[in-house]
Amino acid sequence: MVTIVLAEIVTIGDELTRGEIVDTNSAYLAGQLWDRDITVRWMTSCRDDVDDMRAALTAATARADLVICSGGLGPTEDDLTVDVLAGLVGVEPVIDEVARDRMAARFALGGIAVTPIQLRQVRVPSGSRVHINNGGLAPCFEVALGGVPVICLPGVPREIFAIMDGGLGARLGELRLARGNAPAIARRIYRVFGRGESQISQACRGLIDDITGASIHYQVKFPETLVKIVVKDADRAIADERLATIDVGLRARLGEHLYGTGEDALPQVAARRFAAAGVTLATAESCTGGLLGSLITAVAGSSRYYRGGAIVYANEEKVRQLGIDPELLTAFGAVSEETARAMASCARERFGVDLAVAITGIAGPDGGTPDKPVGTVWLAVASADGVTSKRINFPGARDMVRTLAAWWGLRMLMDGVPGGA
Repeated sequence: MVTIVLAEIVTIGDELTRGEIVDTNSAYLAGQLWDRDITVRWMTSCRDDVDDMRAALTAATARADLVICSGGLGPTEDDLTVDVLAGLVGVEPVIDEVARDRMAARFALGGIAVTPIQLRQVRVPSGSRVHINNGGLAPCFEVALGGVPVICLPGVPREIFAIMDGGLGARLGELRLARGNAPAIARRIYRVFGRGESQISQACRGLIDDITGASIHYQVKFPETLVKIVVKDADRAIADERLATIDVGLRARLGEHLYGTGEDALPQVAARRFAAAGVTLATAESCTGGLLGSLITAVAGSSRYYRGGAIVYANEEKVRQLGIDPELLTAFGAVSEETARAMASCARERFGVDLAVAITGIAGPDGGTPDKPVGTVWLAVASADGVTSKRINFPGARDMVRTLAAWWGLRMLMDGVPGGA
């Protein structure tokens, strides 16, 4: 019986080790394995070099229960994965006839003849278990090296997605089930905005100390932080019960800064709230220059509630587009509570919406004063009940200030929805 507890991902290619491309395949594969309760403990990248590949694969099979390999399955002379694996297993490379037929049919449509070089792409080690590639030509194959399953995929991401959907995902599930006594994993992602990682960690101290099999992990995914709770136990029901206990405590500790769970970030969470409430929205942006409007409209279906926005970077545009009193700007300045409140009120009136948000600030790197240093941002939301405003002093560079301001604007809009705060 094959036992699957820990996995290693091996990605192959000179372009990886030279830093020419970002290795997104490892991240995707790790997520797919994690979803099937298979823990990735190591990730390795190596060159298109026979000795390096042999060393990486030999080391991986010596310490992992499953190895997933990506890259090196193309037709060129530097695509060596099939040859290296065949040599390690002690077999010869052979043509996979199903893959050859698919290649011939595809090439025939373009009047292209299949050549020996192209056939290199449809080889597998003799005796392999082959997984069809509906997204490309090179088949995925699986061999056993020292009793450890080694699954080799192409390096093209869309082909990996197609192979996973086409049957490899189910195969990974089979391999996981073969480990009858492997612990079940209950897990949840909590999404937090408005507090830094250290503040969140401090709030969560001691949360899981008395809960067996539980661990807590933090990931900064600017401008938010993800808190990931993992509970392992041989009994799935017990793991789920412990996770539920942690959930109650975590929500109490994080309070309003916890805005959601799972894969959906703030724009998606806010969109659902706007749609469910049936409200209409508008934006008035100065220092963010349309970033908030972009966040809102990036979600499909936003036309149901978002009416539009005004980008009023210059004072003249605050007057022309929104109708703000010039004397107010002279008296208080563009970056002030009074101006932010006026921008929100005027935008709500001009667009005829239920809620309007305004953002005005100093993103830097210049323009700050002792009273209004770089990073000073005023935000305001206008509704039928009046106007609420908030001043925040953001640290960081210009792009960070603008991004944080846009996210805060979205959060304040979401909290302005009836029953939303």
